[in-house]
Order: sequence, then structure tokens, then C-alpha cells
Amino acid sequence: MKSPRNNLYYFLPAVLYGALIFFLSSRTFKLHLGFIYWDKGAHWLEFSILGLLLAVGFFRNFPGKTFLNFYLTFMTGALIGATDELHQKFVPGRQCDWKDWLADLIGVGVGLIVFWYAEKSRRKMIEDKK
Repeated sequence: MKSPRNNLYYFLPAVLYGALIFFLSSRTFKLHLGFIYWDKGAHWLEFSILGLLLAVGFFRNFPGKTFLNFYLTFMTGALIGATDELHQKFVPGRQCDWKDWLADLIGVGVGLIVFWYAEKSRRKMIEDKK
């Protein structure tokens, strides 16, 4: 069994990706992709990836605690999304929008579900090989 300290490495991708989110949200973009809610899709995709990376960290650190891992992943993603939106309030040319946060929440949920099904498939493949 790995020591608890070694398991924290599973969070490294999520931490680095979260830092990238905050770095990018401190920049002003004048990008418009031709449809009205393109930014909601960007938030959704960005936080789907974050949700997946957070799920890896929590599920690897707390194996067998499914509800706890779902809860911690979703709430951590929600907190990161909320602080990201609040941060944007202070960036010139950016705005704090609850609809962006809602897109973040949906994205975290999607990333978590993608992880869950991928993990189930991985476990089934391991079981089938035995």
C-alpha cells in the first residue's frame, strides 16, 4: 500500500490545471466564435477536464468511499469555479457571471461522470483478465 503522502501526487494534475484556469481567467480575451453562448461551452469543457482530474485525485486517495469522493470532487470543483468567477470580477475586461459558474458546475459533474464510467470499465477489464 502506498503511503498517504505518495497518494497526494494524484492531485498534481488537478492543481496544475487549476492554476492554468486562474492564469487564463486573469487575461482579457476579445474572442467571439459566432454563436451567442460560446463562452458557456468553454466553461463547460474547461471544468469537465478539471472535474475528471479532481476525481482521479479523490478516488485514488479515498478508495471505496464513493459518495465521499463524488461529494468532495463536486464541491471542490464548485469552489474553484466560484473563486474563478469572483477573481474575474477584479480583472479589467472580465465579469463575474453566475451563468458561467453554472456552466462550471455542469462541467465538473460531467467530468466526474466520465471518470466514474471509465473507472468502472477499467475495473471490469481487470476482473475479466483474472
